[in-house]
Amino acid sequence: MGNSLPTRDEPGQGSRLSPYSRREIWRAVIQGAALGILLGAAFAGGFFYRDMIRPTPESQLPLDLLREADTLLAAHYLRTLPPDQERVYGAVAGLVASLGDPHTYFVEPQTAEVDSTNLAGRFGGIGAEIGVSEDGRFVIVRVYRDNPGFEAGLRDGDVLLAVDGVNVSTGDFDLDGVISLVRGEIGSTVTLTVERNGQSLDVTIIRSEVLLPSVFWNLAEQDARIGYIRIVRFTDRTPDEMRQALSELKDQGAQAFVLDLRDNGGGLLDSAVDVVSEFLDGGVVLYEDRRDSDTEVKNASAGGLALTEPLAVLINAGTASASEIVAGALQDRGRAVLIGQTSFGKGTVQVILPMSDGSSLRVTTAEWFTPNHTPLEGNGLVPDRLVEPVPDQDVQLAAAVEDIIKNLASLDGN
Repeated sequence: MGNSLPTRDEPGQGSRLSPYSRREIWRAVIQGAALGILLGAAFAGGFFYRDMIRPTPESQLPLDLLREADTLLAAHYLRTLPPDQERVYGAVAGLVASLGDPHTYFVEPQTAEVDSTNLAGRFGGIGAEIGVSEDGRFVIVRVYRDNPGFEAGLRDGDVLLAVDGVNVSTGDFDLDGVISLVRGEIGSTVTLTVERNGQSLDVTIIRSEVLLPSVFWNLAEQDARIGYIRIVRFTDRTPDEMRQALSELKDQGAQAFVLDLRDNGGGLLDSAVDVVSEFLDGGVVLYEDRRDSDTEVKNASAGGLALTEPLAVLINAGTASASEIVAGALQDRGRAVLIGQTSFGKGTVQVILPMSDGSSLRVTTAEWFTPNHTPLEGNGLVPDRLVEPVPDQDVQLAAAVEDIIKNLASLDGN
């Protein structure tokens, strides 16, 4: 069973995994941080989130021409026009697209809801991973044990036909639309109609809270003195998960760390700053420039859990946005060596602005710079040690482990 699109999931609560099981990690946690869900778009559209309350002037945009165009289409277009709401969404998307900024875009309600719960890192769901097969059908890729979907009898490979009687196999739904139907309030009931072995059956499930892990960790297989930590997105839960990872790894004997930010498309700004604070004892993390305002300085907090241990950070072309803030700060401050490939280069800040019907706008409001005032937009971070990937081998991780082993040896005086 192949997937033509990345899967979206409702994973279980475990957060420790082998660093070598990268396919398993992605299948368990890929949610995407941006519109479109495709992995390539996920890092390109990585965004920050912060509440923004400021007076909003009334628009003076003349809309007479828009209404005139809609009237003429209704009178002369060959086929039936799309519903009113769909045409309005198209008009709003076109208005936003006129800015020419790929990071500023309109998000329809269902996708906005999924994005919001993903960034929160928790939601009401069934504990299952949903994907799209090569023939365009929605498939239950994986059902996680000890979650309500598994307990109700849902199984890997079930083809999803309907959610609460709503047919999802008509082509009217995208992956976000299906995810939105499956998720709901904790304690509520959802019935999935699935096809299994050529037969249709209903599976009724009581939703429970599903925690979406963003951090995975364990001791490196090559050397038990090295703790491996992979962050796949920056959510509300990431700082707590990072502190848990560092504490557990140090209790297990870790004396150094590899921080893997490869293919991390970003997420929440404050979470990124909090993660940096575990490795830097105060000082500048980034500078942020906004229109009509002074440059804002974001500083690390004091008292992190890993302020002196040797540290290597893995980056690649999928490292973007919030993950570039982390890597850039650690590199500029001399705290870590960057290993891998040049990062994506997304150095602008977006806010999520909710709209009245549940849709939202992702709007570029600022540009950020590393502690050395280096702009990242369109450039990316250049690693200290360039290591190109090799099929079926994690040569970048191997290079990071090699670097840390040498560092530990020098600290030991060997």
